[in-house]
Amino acid sequence: MRNAGDGPLPALALRVQDRAREEVREFLSEDGFREHRLYVLEVAGSHPHIKIGYSSNPWARLNQHIGVMNRWHHTLIRAHVSEPLDDKLSGKAAEEQAHIFMRKLYPVTAPRAREAFMGTDFKFGKTCADIAVNLTKYSA
Repeated sequence: MRNAGDGPLPALALRVQDRAREEVREFLSEDGFREHRLYVLEVAGSHPHIKIGYSSNPWARLNQHIGVMNRWHHTLIRAHVSEPLDDKLSGKAAEEQAHIFMRKLYPVTAPRAREAFMGTDFKFGKTCADIAVNLTKYSA
């Protein structure tokens, strides 16, 4: 993509991003927008990466990430949100476990972002997040 301040994102990038956001909105509308969940983002740009994070409001957090990405001319390609977790403590535990899984095979993180993994793919990030959620939910 381009450097910050080089104008708007291309129309195709915006369409791809809007489609990813809409898929998350549809999923959350069935199950709840304000639940403790992990999210996985595939980001295209100068440092393509997969980001795994936790939020108690994943819809709002997704939109915050998109705003930051767009300022730096990065584009959301795909997004995934996990099944709900019980509380913030279990959400943070699942997030840390997902990061541990990712670091085992993909130790390179994006510059200044310990939650953003370079050289991996979306399916692997999604798998790591979902396994971490299941381990956290069923280990109590």
